[in-house]
Amino acid sequence: MGVDETRNGTVTGLRVLHLPYNIVSQISVTVRGLRAIGVEARGLVLAPSTDVIPEHTDVESLPAAPALPRSPTWAFTHALRYSKLMSAIAWADVLHWHYGELVLRNGFDLRWARFLRKPGIAEFWGCDIRVSEIEAADNPYWVRCVPAKYQAVRTLERSRWTQAIFSDAGFHCTVPDKAMLDYVQRDLFPTVHMVRQRLMISDYTPKPPYSNRRRPVLVHSPSDPELKGTRFVLAAIEKLRTKFDFEFRLVHNVPHRKALDIMSEADIFIDQLVIGAHGLAALEAMALAKPVVCYLKPSAVAWYPPELPIVNANPDNIRDALETLITNGHRRHELGLRGRTYVEKYHDSIKIAQDLKSLYQQLIDERKAYRV
Repeated sequence: MGVDETRNGTVTGLRVLHLPYNIVSQISVTVRGLRAIGVEARGLVLAPSTDVIPEHTDVESLPAAPALPRSPTWAFTHALRYSKLMSAIAWADVLHWHYGELVLRNGFDLRWARFLRKPGIAEFWGCDIRVSEIEAADNPYWVRCVPAKYQAVRTLERSRWTQAIFSDAGFHCTVPDKAMLDYVQRDLFPTVHMVRQRLMISDYTPKPPYSNRRRPVLVHSPSDPELKGTRFVLAAIEKLRTKFDFEFRLVHNVPHRKALDIMSEADIFIDQLVIGAHGLAALEAMALAKPVVCYLKPSAVAWYPPELPIVNANPDNIRDALETLITNGHRRHELGLRGRTYVEKYHDSIKIAQDLKSLYQQLIDERKAYRV
């Protein structure tokens, strides 16, 4: 069924199911954007979902796996999980799968979708398909600064296996930025759709830094301190303390809403320093009109829109980058305003929902043509 076709004698719209990982609230935000333009969208995620902003979930949770295997509770919970997920997949016209991992044993969820001939999108987000040897060839800080335990599991074989699961199910592939393109196996996905990371812009009240603030607040909020280069941030902060008066806040393992509240008080937001591309935290900071410091590898710089106002810094020059911002309040204010303009232009979930709607309809039309 496509948009505005008849289902059971009534006129209906496009039904889209987003599942199963609400990576930094991207399912919640995308569902809200789609609903705002009239698409009948649902989110079904694994519980607990710690990345969801409570007042804006717009998702349902699958039952959590019980602690005691093979118990009556275990059997009931798994039966409920299977039933809820399989019913939701049958309901949808299109599946939008976030992150390259399955939910049910032996991939039964995707096998069920394939049996029902559901068109779908696999949206890969980073670590699910990142390949160490590819990243190292383009990013000098990957081998030097990322712990070996992370590098060892990011193999080409693992990435290809993940992608093949969705390719075999007939899914298309999307990535949020061009920094991910090198990881996509083109024999599995000849066409790659670009769908930028999304924000519900109205959730973020811009609060640009005061240009005359004498004691600026620096915030670093790493989801994974080892992977985000937190040790280099802390080393730079300790050296800068001997010369400048500022406040530094390290935010880790706190609820998303609290982290955003702290971020809203920042004069400078420090994102990651080693991965080579910005993430959602950088976009949220820009939506709040905060200047952002982040490492963008050389190839990524060419890929992003030229207006991107991120201060590009790495483990070798992070101290100098922060010193420039600490001592220049007008620069902080200017970058904050430019960041808000940037996310409004490129990352508004309602604008991107229109592109997604067109893509979903394309997948439906292709599947219908294939069946004829």
